[in-house]
Amino acid sequence: MIVKDGQRYIEQCIESVLPAVTEIIIVDTGSTDSTLEKIKRFNPSVYHMQWNNNFSDARNFSIKYATGDYVIVLDADEVVYSEDLPKLVEVMKNTRSDCLTVRFHNLTDENDDNVFNMHEGLRIFKNGLYRFEGAIHEQPVFNLTDRIPITEQSGIRIKHYGYLKSNSGEKKFNRNMTILNEVLEKTPNEPFHLFNMGNQYMSTGDYNAALKYYDKAHELKDIKLAYSPHLIFRRVSCLKNLCREEDALIAATQGLKLYPACTDLEFLRGLLLAGMKRYTLAIDSFTRCVEMGQAPPNLCFFPNTENIRPMIELAEIYNIMDDHHRALEYYLRAIKVDGKAYYLIYKIAASLNKLFADKSMVYKNLCNLFADSSYRPNAIVMTDALLNEKLFEQAEITLDTCMNSINDDDPEENADIIFLRGRMLFYAKEYNSAFQSFRDYICTDKTKGILPNMESRARKYMLACGLLCNDCRDFSITLKEVMDDSIEKSVYHAFLEAASSPLDDKALCIISQVLSNLLAVSEYDVFEKALNILNIVESNNILLRLSKIYFNNGFHDMAVKTILRSVKELGTLDSEAIMILSKKFAT
Repeated sequence: MIVKDGQRYIEQCIESVLPAVTEIIIVDTGSTDSTLEKIKRFNPSVYHMQWNNNFSDARNFSIKYATGDYVIVLDADEVVYSEDLPKLVEVMKNTRSDCLTVRFHNLTDENDDNVFNMHEGLRIFKNGLYRFEGAIHEQPVFNLTDRIPITEQSGIRIKHYGYLKSNSGEKKFNRNMTILNEVLEKTPNEPFHLFNMGNQYMSTGDYNAALKYYDKAHELKDIKLAYSPHLIFRRVSCLKNLCREEDALIAATQGLKLYPACTDLEFLRGLLLAGMKRYTLAIDSFTRCVEMGQAPPNLCFFPNTENIRPMIELAEIYNIMDDHHRALEYYLRAIKVDGKAYYLIYKIAASLNKLFADKSMVYKNLCNLFADSSYRPNAIVMTDALLNEKLFEQAEITLDTCMNSINDDDPEENADIIFLRGRMLFYAKEYNSAFQSFRDYICTDKTKGILPNMESRARKYMLACGLLCNDCRDFSITLKEVMDDSIEKSVYHAFLEAASSPLDDKALCIISQVLSNLLAVSEYDVFEKALNILNIVESNNILLRLSKIYFNNGFHDMAVKTILRSVKELGTLDSEAIMILSKKFAT
């Protein structure tokens, strides 16, 4: 392992492989944090090297000290999944291959380890058979010339934290840019370096600069090399981000001719077609993803593009087409793949609500999704989903089930129930009691909560309660205490204290949710008065946001009128607004 200032994850990294290795070799290139102090308890062999802007030099310096039969190369921000440790132990004992690949899960969401992209990389090899080449994004090279290496896909997964924004700051970007500029000055037509320079710009959102390098790399590519399918996929993604959908679609189609087993590329093609409203072709594309199955490891960039993700996309398209039977079919297929995907319960509830006039059938079908619908987590999610659909009678049944399981000895487990009780009271127009319930929730330890975004949702409900009560002095004091986000505080001041400081799009998102809560309980006078806040929002999306509030609360004619105002007065229109208009004028 080569390290520099790797204190954040290095202990996790070493602990994740400790039972599988006989020695730990660390080459430090100039740490100034507590990295070296943290690793002392592992008793590693530590060597020091002056950093010379060349990762291969550091890698080769580190592996020369290895004494075991096999070498595992890791970075300080890489952690082997605990579930895969037994497999790693077995591999290190029994493999006879020259090298083994592992699968990297490159995390991209600070708050969710299940959001990542993937690549396959060679990180385990027989000692003495490999060296590294390349100043940056260094690659292992087989030392023997008289035969090809015996390679094995280990299936071992590694969690990589290095692409998170909190770990890839300006300093890291500038270091990589310096090295890439140096190597491109020497070899300006090396496609791998051009590809990596494109990745650098892609990571910052500079898609025009990224495309410039991807295009040149694409012209010079060798499709037999491991990075080539990644280049094609990222180039398509880059074109998509630049809103060049037709070019992206052509590039995806060409890429599939080179790599016909790449399910991820077919999925991306489906997204492009859906975004272009070519729904019949998108359906064909997503259906093909399911038929293709999982791609070979070297062609996998994202998880679940062979099952859950295309199934959900198919369901969404059928919803747009008002074919709610088919939509429900695909949501149900998706949840069979992953029974823990609770977010699908909300989509299934919405489909059932559109299909059944008898709302008891919505409740019955939701219950049938679970082996035990009275099991606390299941009942909690069902209650939340039923409340979203305004099926209060059915939600009360499931909430009663939750209330019967309140644990007075462990208040942490009750956070979801307190939140749901607040929602139920709000829709019953018992605003004072609802406010108290949400305040109780805010003050509760929420580490064992199940429902998504509860704290943010609770504060917006509290703000709506404050607007709905005549004497909001007590509400104002409490709201000041619980609003811990600067944007939320600005919205609070604008709503309750008639502050007139300009608000932006981020504030508009919060405002929209509060307004929607008011409209959901038919408090039209308060809603109309609250609309005045939009006068201080500096955004061209105001009327589009308002139209969606109307539409989602059943006021379809008002939604259409507001969209037409948006086009006339602000010149703005988006895909969701177009869908609303098409539904209206189709009838």
